[in-house]
Amino acid sequence: MKLILKNIGMLKEAEVSLDPLCLIAGVNDNGKSTIGKVVFCIIKAINRYKEDLKVSKDHEIKKLIADAYFELRPLTEDRDTSFSWFDFRIILMNDNELKDSVPIFRQFLLKLKEIPALDKSVLNIIQDIESRLKLLLEQPEDTKRFIENAFTRVFAAEFDSQVLLSGAQGGFIQVWENDLQLINLNIDRNNKVTLNGEIEPIVIRDATFIETPLILNFHDLLISSQTQLELHNVRALGIPYTTLHTKDLFDKLRVPVLPSESRNEELLSQIRTIVDGDLQYDKSQSNFVFKRASENISIKNTASGIKVFGLLQILLANEFITKNTLVVFDEPENHLHPKWQLKLAEVLVELVSQGVYIIVSSHSPYMIEALERYSALKGLEGSCSFYLAENNKVENKSQLPEIFALLSEPFDEFRQLDAKVLHDE
Repeated sequence: MKLILKNIGMLKEAEVSLDPLCLIAGVNDNGKSTIGKVVFCIIKAINRYKEDLKVSKDHEIKKLIADAYFELRPLTEDRDTSFSWFDFRIILMNDNELKDSVPIFRQFLLKLKEIPALDKSVLNIIQDIESRLKLLLEQPEDTKRFIENAFTRVFAAEFDSQVLLSGAQGGFIQVWENDLQLINLNIDRNNKVTLNGEIEPIVIRDATFIETPLILNFHDLLISSQTQLELHNVRALGIPYTTLHTKDLFDKLRVPVLPSESRNEELLSQIRTIVDGDLQYDKSQSNFVFKRASENISIKNTASGIKVFGLLQILLANEFITKNTLVVFDEPENHLHPKWQLKLAEVLVELVSQGVYIIVSSHSPYMIEALERYSALKGLEGSCSFYLAENNKVENKSQLPEIFALLSEPFDEFRQLDAKVLHDE
């Protein structure tokens, strides 16, 4: 896949091939994290609009059933009939799938029409309800409206209502698969998203964005926080709020680990060996703990480097990281010793070899070179791209030499300082 965007986040423009391993390097404040955020939002919005479509139609049908119950019961319950309104209430009280509830509801309506000497006015009401139900079941949804609404809300929740590059009047995001356009979005200065054309399926099923392992330290704050998807005026309400990717990750980390035969036990064992323990969510303590041998270590007393690997432990154990899912890692080296940067790079490349998509933003020469070398060892050179965010732009070409030249600039400065010291002596 290829991502093309203009005036989004910190980027004036970018074009990148979303290979299984995609690295964005560059100095701070040049937009290297924007690529991962945009792809994360795309995946979340696609999943959300499908759910919104289902919820919308389900809601309307369930409302119709409830309205029918309260409208028809007073008109018919005093009749001498075997019809049971108690059985009808079961439909309202049980959270059944509509595929189960609708046939039962239709049978009830048929039974009502069979009541002897039924008033014509009541019969007309029943027939009207049947017509409305048929219309709801058959009418096509306004899919485009739901898609645009989902994208607008997701991008606003992730970018804190500042989707466009500062000063820009508009921007766009496109996703391509060879010559097939999968997504084409326009964003106006009010952050409203407009969909051009149709939306095509994307292979990536879910996305997880990891910004910092310190998320584990803020359980009590994040447990009550919400995103702009839930709140329309968060600051006025005084409710803690956070970005979409933070809440998404936090909710995933708190899912109880269940037994599974498909879980990646070999990779989990590799991570366990690196950190010499397991990071888990302890439901009894309502917090995260690091378990080493028989000792439970408070998460606040656990090293940040362990937390980095611990996040992957929990996500793997809960199967949020599987084939055709995406993990976005934003500057993971910030909390890792150089040796553990290499270990993390090895784990990420292993995930790529298993069909997981990885996007890493980094300015660490250790991390970048490790990703390159481990990819080569796995024979994944053709599945990797190394991009440089520079002047708030990303060009669609691999730029490893330019990346290493940029990252070596501090050493050039050291040499100049050494030369100055020698000259002064």
